[in-house]
Amino acid sequence: MCKIILADDEHLEIEALKIIIDKKVKMASVVGEAHNGEEVIQMNDDLNPDIIVMDIVMPGMNGLEVAELIKKKDKNKKIILISAYDDFELVQKALRIKVDDYLLKPIRPEKIVKVLKSLMNIDNKNLFYTDELKCALNYIENNFRDNIMLKDVANYMKFSTTYLSKRFKKDMGTNFNKYLTQKRIEEAKKMLESTNISINDIAFDVGYNEPNYFCKVFKKLEGVTPSEYRCRRRKTSLI
Repeated sequence: MCKIILADDEHLEIEALKIIIDKKVKMASVVGEAHNGEEVIQMNDDLNPDIIVMDIVMPGMNGLEVAELIKKKDKNKKIILISAYDDFELVQKALRIKVDDYLLKPIRPEKIVKVLKSLMNIDNKNLFYTDELKCALNYIENNFRDNIMLKDVANYMKFSTTYLSKRFKKDMGTNFNKYLTQKRIEEAKKMLESTNISINDIAFDVGYNEPNYFCKVFKKLEGVTPSEYRCRRRKTSLI
């Protein structure tokens, strides 16, 4: 599975790309959404995506600056820059940084699909889950709402926690706890956007025993409280 991070300060741009990827790009999953350069850097460290699709113009650090920092750390990281400006100087800077592609808005669906598939085919062996990892992810998917820990998954698979921890980190590029947290928060975001369920009930539903702790974790990852997130998304949907 190819892990993709989308970065743009325009929520609708991210949503449009997500729909295209979900429908048209098999074996790819959007694992993170960032709205500024600093978030991209943090998500890259936490989630280790295979591909980053990033707008050049964002608050704080722009896409070129972020791409340069990430490429210096990992020259093999695949980065696609997108821009609303057909600016030769920007293209030249992108080439010097050695980004993997440069696309102009509005992005045609067939173009982004072609570019993503091309980058995914560079090293397919790194993009597909092993049978062991599929089993672990399936267990997490079915049980993340409970108070599960790494040892629960290891016991289910009849592995030692040490072995599973190393394999999970190697295959997913992040540790078990970070993955589980991201999974819970992503589910919480869906519920915040599509339901009127209380914040406390959402916290319990996605596996947190303490709503206050859930709110703390949510704000750390998303930059806003669950209530602020719900309010912001609903305002966006009315535009």
